[in-house]
Amino acid sequence: MATHNGMEWALDVERVCKKLQRAMELREKYAPCTVRPDSQACKIDPKGVKFEFRKGQMHVLRSSDASELFVPRTTVAEFYADMAELFATRTDGSVGTFCFQRLKLLQTKFELYTMSHFDRELEEQMATSHRDFYNVRKVDTHIHHSAAMNAKHLLRFIKKKLKYHGDDVVSKHGEKQTALKDVFSELDIGWYNLSLDKLNVVADVTVFHRFDRFNEKYNPLNQPQLRTIFLKTDNEMGGRYMAEITRELLDDLEESKYQHTEWRLSIYGRKRDEWSKLSAWVCDNNLISTNNRWMIQVPRLYAVYHSSGFIATFQDMLDNIFLPIFECTVDPGSNPKLAKFLSLISGFDSVDDESKSSLPKDRTFSSRELEPAEWNISDNPSYKYYNYFMHSNIRVLNQLRAALGMNQFQYRPHAGEAGELHHLDTAYLLADCIAHGIKMRQSMPLQYLFYLSQVGVAMSPCSNNHLFLSYSKSPFQEFFMRGLNVSLSTDDPLMFHQTKEPLMEEYSLAKQFFRLSSSDLCELARNSVLQSGFSPEVKAKWLGSANPDVNNINRSNVPNARLRFRRICRQEEMRLVLADNRGDAMKAFRAGIPSVPEYDTSPRGDSLVPADARELSPLLMPAEPPRGRVRSLTPRHSEAALPYVAPEAADGIDCMEMPPASKSAAGARSPSRKRSSEDVNEGAASPNKVRRPE
Repeated sequence: MATHNGMEWALDVERVCKKLQRAMELREKYAPCTVRPDSQACKIDPKGVKFEFRKGQMHVLRSSDASELFVPRTTVAEFYADMAELFATRTDGSVGTFCFQRLKLLQTKFELYTMSHFDRELEEQMATSHRDFYNVRKVDTHIHHSAAMNAKHLLRFIKKKLKYHGDDVVSKHGEKQTALKDVFSELDIGWYNLSLDKLNVVADVTVFHRFDRFNEKYNPLNQPQLRTIFLKTDNEMGGRYMAEITRELLDDLEESKYQHTEWRLSIYGRKRDEWSKLSAWVCDNNLISTNNRWMIQVPRLYAVYHSSGFIATFQDMLDNIFLPIFECTVDPGSNPKLAKFLSLISGFDSVDDESKSSLPKDRTFSSRELEPAEWNISDNPSYKYYNYFMHSNIRVLNQLRAALGMNQFQYRPHAGEAGELHHLDTAYLLADCIAHGIKMRQSMPLQYLFYLSQVGVAMSPCSNNHLFLSYSKSPFQEFFMRGLNVSLSTDDPLMFHQTKEPLMEEYSLAKQFFRLSSSDLCELARNSVLQSGFSPEVKAKWLGSANPDVNNINRSNVPNARLRFRRICRQEEMRLVLADNRGDAMKAFRAGIPSVPEYDTSPRGDSLVPADARELSPLLMPAEPPRGRVRSLTPRHSEAALPYVAPEAADGIDCMEMPPASKSAAGARSPSRKRSSEDVNEGAASPNKVRRPE
């Protein structure tokens, strides 16, 4: 008992579990961003609804009596208090120790599971007709539209336009018109002279930890004008070139059939008409496909727009982002193209360089002290300030759209790519899924919380390898083995990928670097579908069910044994964290730890069955004895097995030490015949070293 008390004191399990419970309760206040459709859906008269901003948060009211229909659940002050509480939990030493031990245990369990069940998983997959990794559905949940093509695709397109359509008018300055060939004539470059090296859009060593230089890679030939001409949706040509490239990419996706994307388009919040222009670009060019859903990314560039005179306060930015879509939700007929475009959107993202932390000029106070309408200074609001107001207003919008029977939007910001660790605190409370998350490797409590809550993490090891973290240091494999809800995505194929199918390239690279099996790849593909913003009906068609706890191997090609293992592990961790008292917590703490069984020590101690098999982890349960006649593959006269030597470690080995035979083995008699003198002599003459065959 003293040992148990000492262990309880050292781990402080009860207090730690209470803190983790509280952290999960905090997340439930804010997430998910979507809401369950109300039974009163389509019973609200949209003509009797009005909406207005109050302290930066949208309130939906009845027009008749101004009573509240849909309002925010929290205030910014409450959110900051919750952030402080989560920070205190994350930085608590006891919590860090506890989470580290549980995560290492999860990783060890997975290693044991794969060693003992690899053959079973393979048998399940081989018994499944038609399915393999190539024809299971997979979604690129994090990809930016303006960099969705590879560099060779963009080069071919530019050369074709310059060679055959050089007279296209690409810009106007008053009455002066500039043709495409004139732009390249000023650069003294012809179509034949163009090459990938000259285009200079592929990431290289100069962009490592230099996000500013990475952004310059969006400019072909280092010319911002060419970015506007070829990679923008809003230019003098109405984004025609970008639309043509997009159509080619959609044709490629539809041809591949099993690959899907969620391309990100930008809404900046500079002007009120951005939504109308973007929706017209999509609809007029018929950029609609069952293989793609659109995401909206909002760059955190208030300071730039304020200094340029586009907006006066942060509230102006919120007005430009949210008022047009609230108006269109209430009255779709006022902007049919925008209404159609909104039905094709799966979620919102918040993007910018997280590592950028310039010293404040005008701000010497906490950002929560200013309401958005009062934020008229030149400094950018903080990361959590941006994300809170984005999330709060999207959630109210989802409540309204659910009541009107419309689709809803997820909130899936960039978080944890670089910069401060507290960005992941914000993401844990607010996000449905995040992009990147590699900074999570520095915080065991955050890793464990993301695991318990199964927050989706779309990781891009190829992108990280060029910008922030090499493949050898990537936490992707650890996250996957421990059971975090991770998937693979491409981020920016223009800069990072070489092939026509960048998502397959990403999977291929991960398979080689991290030695992923077919089951691993199919599990990652299944995760990507569940994380995506495609409708539940579409997910059910692709996977057999949109419920993460239900698996149809005929659709997903993920072995049932794999998902059963994942479910058992998480149930054990949840049982531990949600334990009511210290005794239950310590019992749950030990229950999930695989241990060496205590065998029967009775006088008839010839049984290999543990004394109490029910107390063992499923990972160490003995296999059922085979039925029927069994033929041994072990040579009759072998006294001891040769040690296993990995192929890469076998070079240069001339001989291997044979482990000495135990006395029990030497004295054991064959049940089929008596041991003869020839057998004894043969055994005595056997050398202790076995020569490696020539």
